[in-house]
Amino acid sequence: MIDSEVARLRRLRVTALRVRAVALALGSATLMQHNPLLSRARCAAWRVARIVSGRLRAHPYARFQKDAGVGAVLWNSLVAVAVALRARSQPRALLSFDVQLRELARQLDRARALTWATDLSDSFGRSQNEIRALIGDLECATHNDRGRIESTTAKRALPSGSETALEADWPYLAL
Repeated sequence: MIDSEVARLRRLRVTALRVRAVALALGSATLMQHNPLLSRARCAAWRVARIVSGRLRAHPYARFQKDAGVGAVLWNSLVAVAVALRARSQPRALLSFDVQLRELARQLDRARALTWATDLSDSFGRSQNEIRALIGDLECATHNDRGRIESTTAKRALPSGSETALEADWPYLAL
């Protein structure tokens, strides 16, 4: 492994631990207790973190074997508390968790694409499938609420009296 791959794996581990912390914080809230999506995501993120930690600890150089630092753990817990406090309803909580889970999926895709080790790539592939299934289940759970929440934010974004975004950006409508 080279330094860039080690740095990429460390970022992936920190993101996986952050997703796990957010899932724990949201799962402890009264409105989200016993949510199966959060427990599945927490387990999937933990598996990714374990895979990466095992890979880094197997490296022969001691400086590559470091675990997540205290600063990363503290930052993850602060992000988790902030997300849990901001979530006033179950749909908003799931939507904010969806953002965290998509970030993990994006970093996992990048790490799998750039790794040379076949066993690590296979493990990441299984985790990718699991996380994509979770994202699909989250989309199904928040489908109705996503449209309502996004439409209210989109209405605020457009100034009054302006064209819609489609008419303003699409040059081929004026035939």
